[in-house]
Amino acid sequence: KETKRWGYLCCKSTEKNGECTVKVEKVKNPDDSSGLDDSTDSEANLGTDGLEIIDWKNPPPELLPREKFKKAPEWIEHFVRYYIGIWEKKADDGYAGFGHMEAQTLKPLLKDSMKALEILIRRLHNPKELDRGEKEVRKGRETRAGMEGRVQKEKSVLLQLDEITTNSSNMDYLAARAGYMKLTLGNKTWNSTFVAHVAACTMKGAREYRRNRDNFNTYDMDPDSQKYMHALLKLVQLA
Repeated sequence: KETKRWGYLCCKSTEKNGECTVKVEKVKNPDDSSGLDDSTDSEANLGTDGLEIIDWKNPPPELLPREKFKKAPEWIEHFVRYYIGIWEKKADDGYAGFGHMEAQTLKPLLKDSMKALEILIRRLHNPKELDRGEKEVRKGRETRAGMEGRVQKEKSVLLQLDEITTNSSNMDYLAARAGYMKLTLGNKTWNSTFVAHVAACTMKGAREYRRNRDNFNTYDMDPDSQKYMHALLKLVQLA
């Protein structure tokens, strides 16, 4: 009998806030006999905190040349995994061949460096996450334009990481360290705001000279970026 009321067609329920009482079972493809679940790899590799789990097992047996990789993220991850594998081997051997000071320096840094480099690898999987610098600077009420900070465009973090690891693999460690300095300090003219007060005239007060800082780069803005950049430098030193 038609009542002309709203309701579910399947279970005939007329409660709008209720749920359908008919249980619909998922129909499996009869041709699919693999017995595997339908979860994706990205879902399977997520931890309880929602972050991708980085597996450090089976590091590359050798460091391949940069030319073997078409994309920079793949090369950087290969470089990181290779040298973490080397570092773990040296740790298992008790840092044989290292001086006492070098061994004592490296021992407590391995685990923290691995955690920091996990951040880098996750961001390499989505390279847009690497650049986190300021795009503009706060404008004040300065009387002269020369007192305002300037926006110094930051070079791509991915490109800089590529150059550092490539120079390190080519044993050009001076260029690799120079690249690290550029990555962390940037090309700012003024890293912090400078203020000086000078007597204007006798017993007539003072004049303020100010130069506001330039925009912060990724290293300045993001503590996690600082961690993986420090860890990457350790790998360059290990190389």
